[in-house]
Amino acid sequence: MARLAGLIGATLLTALGGCNMTSNQSQIINDSRAEGVVIQYYGDIEATWPLARSHCAAYERVAVRRSYSAEKNLVIYACVKP
Repeated sequence: MARLAGLIGATLLTALGGCNMTSNQSQIINDSRAEGVVIQYYGDIEATWPLARSHCAAYERVAVRRSYSAEKNLVIYACVKP
């Protein structure tokens, strides 16, 4: 019985750990161009920064946050030349 309880506990921890690992996938690019990117986010707005930075880096530019809407969960980054 203790072995079964341990197996169930390990399974639950693994399942919860998997959910935690995917929690960073809460950003969606809605519109992207060389001039900027619009990202829809869920949760922390700062989690959009790496996605915007990598998008702008593809155009050899730097991401600068222009505006955001907490009601619509959207953030707009401009990609500017360094």
